[in-house]
Amino acid sequence: MPKHKPIRFETTLEPNLKKYITKIIKESPKAKTIRNATLGIIALGGTLTFGPVVPAVLGGIARIRLIQQRESYEEYRKIWRSFQNLKQQRALKFIQEKDGCMVYKLTKNGEKKVKKLIFDELVVPKPKGWDKKWRLVIFDIPESRRKERVALRKKLKEMNFYQCQKSVWIHPFPCLEEIEFLVAMLHIKPFVKLFIVEEMTDGKVLYHFRNMIKKQL
Repeated sequence: MPKHKPIRFETTLEPNLKKYITKIIKESPKAKTIRNATLGIIALGGTLTFGPVVPAVLGGIARIRLIQQRESYEEYRKIWRSFQNLKQQRALKFIQEKDGCMVYKLTKNGEKKVKKLIFDELVVPKPKGWDKKWRLVIFDIPESRRKERVALRKKLKEMNFYQCQKSVWIHPFPCLEEIEFLVAMLHIKPFVKLFIVEEMTDGKVLYHFRNMIKKQL
Protein backbone atom coordinates (compact mmCIF):
# COMPACT_ATOMS: atom_id res chain seq x y z
CA MET A 1 0.00 0.00 0.00
CA PRO A 2 1.59 3.33 -1.04
CA LYS A 3 1.96 6.29 1.31
CA HIS A 4 -0.68 8.91 0.66
CA LYS A 5 -2.10 12.13 1.93
CA PRO A 6 -5.21 11.87 4.12
CA ILE A 7 -8.31 11.24 2.02
CA ARG A 8 -11.44 13.12 3.05
CA PHE A 9 -14.92 12.36 1.81
CA GLU A 10 -17.62 14.93 1.13
CA THR A 11 -21.13 13.64 1.65
CA THR A 12 -24.42 14.95 0.32
CA LEU A 13 -26.56 12.16 1.78
CA GLU A 14 -29.76 13.12 3.57
CA PRO A 15 -29.61 13.07 7.41
CA ASN A 16 -31.97 10.08 7.63
CA LEU A 17 -29.68 8.01 5.37
CA LYS A 18 -26.68 8.92 7.53
CA LYS A 19 -28.68 7.79 10.55
CA TYR A 20 -29.40 4.43 8.94
CA ILE A 21 -25.77 3.93 7.90
CA THR A 22 -24.54 4.70 11.42
CA LYS A 23 -27.01 2.27 12.97
CA ILE A 24 -26.33 -0.48 10.43
CA ILE A 25 -22.54 -0.38 10.71
CA LYS A 26 -22.80 -0.28 14.51
CA GLU A 27 -25.44 -2.96 15.09
CA SER A 28 -25.72 -5.34 12.14
CA PRO A 29 -23.25 -8.28 12.17
CA LYS A 30 -23.91 -8.90 8.45
CA ALA A 31 -22.91 -5.33 7.63
CA LYS A 32 -19.52 -5.49 9.37
CA THR A 33 -17.54 -6.26 6.21
CA ILE A 34 -14.58 -4.26 4.96
CA ARG A 35 -16.55 -3.08 1.92
CA ASN A 36 -19.47 -1.91 4.06
CA ALA A 37 -17.14 -0.29 6.59
CA THR A 38 -15.53 1.61 3.73
CA LEU A 39 -18.93 2.67 2.40
CA GLY A 40 -19.81 3.80 5.91
CA ILE A 41 -16.68 5.96 6.19
CA ILE A 42 -17.45 7.52 2.80
CA ALA A 43 -21.17 8.01 3.39
CA LEU A 44 -20.63 9.71 6.75
CA GLY A 45 -17.97 12.09 5.44
CA GLY A 46 -15.06 10.44 7.24
CA THR A 47 -11.32 10.55 6.57
CA LEU A 48 -9.07 7.74 5.39
CA THR A 49 -5.61 7.96 6.99
CA PHE A 50 -3.17 5.98 9.12
CA GLY A 51 -0.95 7.18 11.95
CA PRO A 52 2.79 6.67 12.46
CA VAL A 53 4.13 3.18 13.18
CA VAL A 54 4.78 2.36 16.83
CA PRO A 55 8.55 1.70 17.32
CA ALA A 56 9.51 -1.89 18.15
CA VAL A 57 10.66 -1.19 21.71
CA LEU A 58 11.26 -4.02 24.16
CA GLY A 59 8.80 -4.52 26.99
CA GLY A 60 5.39 -6.17 27.42
CA ILE A 61 3.30 -3.02 26.91
CA ALA A 62 5.27 -2.02 23.82
CA ARG A 63 4.81 -5.49 22.30
CA ILE A 64 1.04 -5.32 22.85
CA ARG A 65 0.93 -1.87 21.26
CA LEU A 66 2.92 -3.14 18.30
CA ILE A 67 0.60 -6.12 17.79
CA GLN A 68 -2.41 -3.78 17.92
CA GLN A 69 -0.72 -1.50 15.42
CA ARG A 70 -0.04 -4.38 13.04
CA GLU A 71 -3.64 -5.55 13.28
CA SER A 72 -4.84 -2.00 12.63
CA TYR A 73 -2.47 -1.77 9.68
CA GLU A 74 -3.88 -4.97 8.18
CA GLU A 75 -7.43 -3.64 8.58
CA TYR A 76 -6.38 -0.36 7.04
CA ARG A 77 -4.82 -2.14 4.06
CA LYS A 78 -8.12 -3.93 3.45
CA ILE A 79 -10.05 -0.66 3.63
CA TRP A 80 -7.53 0.92 1.25
CA ARG A 81 -8.07 -1.90 -1.26
CA SER A 82 -11.82 -1.51 -0.90
CA PHE A 83 -11.45 2.23 -1.53
CA GLN A 84 -9.45 1.51 -4.68
CA ASN A 85 -12.07 -0.99 -5.86
CA LEU A 86 -14.83 1.57 -5.38
CA LYS A 87 -12.84 4.06 -7.45
CA GLN A 88 -12.44 1.49 -10.23
CA GLN A 89 -16.19 0.86 -10.11
CA ARG A 90 -16.72 4.62 -10.58
CA ALA A 91 -18.47 4.89 -7.24
CA LEU A 92 -16.15 7.77 -6.24
CA LYS A 93 -14.74 10.80 -7.96
CA PHE A 94 -11.86 13.11 -7.02
CA ILE A 95 -12.97 16.68 -6.29
CA GLN A 96 -9.91 18.65 -5.21
CA GLU A 97 -6.93 18.82 -2.88
CA LYS A 98 -7.75 20.97 0.13
CA ASP A 99 -6.08 21.58 3.51
CA GLY A 100 -3.58 18.80 2.88
CA CYS A 101 -6.29 16.26 2.05
CA MET A 102 -7.37 14.58 -1.19
CA VAL A 103 -11.14 15.17 -1.35
CA TYR A 104 -13.50 12.61 -2.91
CA LYS A 105 -17.27 12.30 -3.08
CA LEU A 106 -19.77 9.64 -4.06
CA THR A 107 -20.97 9.47 -7.65
CA LYS A 108 -24.55 8.51 -8.49
CA ASN A 109 -23.31 4.94 -8.76
CA GLY A 110 -21.74 5.23 -5.30
CA GLU A 111 -24.95 6.60 -3.79
CA LYS A 112 -26.79 3.60 -5.23
CA LYS A 113 -24.34 1.29 -3.46
CA VAL A 114 -24.91 3.06 -0.14
CA LYS A 115 -28.68 2.91 -0.57
CA LYS A 116 -28.44 -0.77 -1.51
CA LEU A 117 -26.55 -1.40 1.73
CA ILE A 118 -29.29 0.38 3.69
CA PHE A 119 -32.00 -1.51 1.77
CA ASP A 120 -30.40 -4.89 2.49
CA GLU A 121 -29.98 -4.24 6.23
CA LEU A 122 -33.14 -2.19 6.91
CA VAL A 123 -35.26 -3.34 9.86
CA VAL A 124 -38.20 -1.97 11.81
CA PRO A 125 -36.70 -0.62 15.07
CA LYS A 126 -38.13 -1.84 18.35
CA PRO A 127 -39.70 1.02 20.32
CA LYS A 128 -39.22 1.49 24.05
CA GLY A 129 -42.94 0.93 24.47
CA TRP A 130 -45.76 -0.15 22.15
CA ASP A 131 -48.37 2.48 21.30
CA LYS A 132 -50.98 -0.29 20.67
CA LYS A 133 -51.42 0.76 17.04
CA TRP A 134 -50.94 -1.28 13.86
CA ARG A 135 -49.23 -0.28 10.60
CA LEU A 136 -50.98 -1.59 7.52
CA VAL A 137 -49.11 -1.58 4.20
CA ILE A 138 -51.31 -2.02 1.13
CA PHE A 139 -50.03 -2.00 -2.43
CA ASP A 140 -51.33 -2.45 -5.94
CA ILE A 141 -48.24 -2.62 -8.14
CA PRO A 142 -48.85 -3.23 -11.87
CA GLU A 143 -47.52 -6.33 -13.62
CA SER A 144 -45.08 -4.14 -15.55
CA ARG A 145 -43.34 -3.54 -12.20
CA ARG A 146 -43.37 -7.18 -11.13
CA LYS A 147 -39.67 -7.19 -10.18
CA GLU A 148 -40.20 -4.31 -7.75
CA ARG A 149 -43.34 -5.97 -6.35
CA VAL A 150 -41.43 -9.17 -5.61
CA ALA A 151 -38.59 -7.19 -4.02
CA LEU A 152 -41.04 -5.31 -1.76
CA ARG A 153 -42.76 -8.50 -0.62
CA LYS A 154 -39.43 -10.16 0.11
CA LYS A 155 -38.22 -7.16 2.11
CA LEU A 156 -41.45 -6.82 4.10
CA LYS A 157 -41.13 -10.48 5.09
CA GLU A 158 -37.48 -9.91 6.14
CA MET A 159 -38.66 -6.97 8.26
CA ASN A 160 -41.10 -9.26 10.12
CA PHE A 161 -44.29 -7.93 8.57
CA TYR A 162 -47.22 -10.34 8.58
CA GLN A 163 -49.03 -10.98 5.30
CA CYS A 164 -52.77 -10.67 5.91
CA GLN A 165 -53.69 -10.96 2.23
CA LYS A 166 -51.79 -11.08 -1.05
CA SER A 167 -50.91 -7.37 -1.04
CA VAL A 168 -51.69 -6.48 2.55
CA TRP A 169 -48.95 -6.59 5.21
CA ILE A 170 -49.04 -5.50 8.84
CA HIS A 171 -46.61 -4.63 11.64
CA PRO A 172 -47.25 -3.33 15.18
CA PHE A 173 -44.35 -0.87 15.41
CA PRO A 174 -43.78 2.57 13.81
CA CYS A 175 -42.21 2.16 10.36
CA LEU A 176 -43.15 5.24 8.30
CA GLU A 177 -39.55 6.24 7.53
CA GLU A 178 -38.59 2.68 6.65
CA ILE A 179 -41.54 2.22 4.26
CA GLU A 180 -40.92 5.60 2.66
CA PHE A 181 -37.30 4.61 2.05
CA LEU A 182 -38.29 1.26 0.53
CA VAL A 183 -40.84 2.67 -1.89
CA ALA A 184 -38.49 5.49 -2.90
CA MET A 185 -35.66 3.01 -3.47
CA LEU A 186 -37.92 0.81 -5.62
CA HIS A 187 -39.62 3.79 -7.33
CA ILE A 188 -43.11 2.52 -6.45
CA LYS A 189 -44.45 5.32 -4.24
CA PRO A 190 -47.71 5.85 -6.22
CA PHE A 191 -48.66 2.19 -5.69
CA VAL A 192 -48.09 1.82 -1.94
CA LYS A 193 -50.15 3.11 0.98
CA LEU A 194 -49.48 3.01 4.72
CA PHE A 195 -52.36 3.18 7.21
CA ILE A 196 -52.37 3.30 11.01
CA VAL A 197 -55.03 1.06 12.56
CA GLU A 198 -56.23 1.62 16.12
CA GLU A 199 -57.70 -1.84 16.73
CA MET A 200 -56.85 -5.34 15.53
CA THR A 201 -59.44 -8.13 15.64
CA ASP A 202 -57.66 -10.67 13.43
CA GLY A 203 -56.67 -13.49 15.75
CA LYS A 204 -53.96 -14.76 13.41
CA VAL A 205 -52.24 -11.36 13.46
CA LEU A 206 -52.46 -11.10 17.24
CA TYR A 207 -51.07 -14.60 17.66
CA HIS A 208 -48.23 -13.99 15.17
CA PHE A 209 -47.00 -10.89 17.02
CA ARG A 210 -47.82 -12.03 20.57
CA ASN A 211 -44.21 -12.48 21.72
CA MET A 212 -42.92 -9.36 19.99
CA ILE A 213 -45.64 -7.22 21.56
CA LYS A 214 -45.23 -8.76 25.01
CA LYS A 215 -41.57 -7.71 25.14
CA GLN A 216 -42.50 -4.06 24.43
CA LEU A 217 -45.31 -3.71 26.98
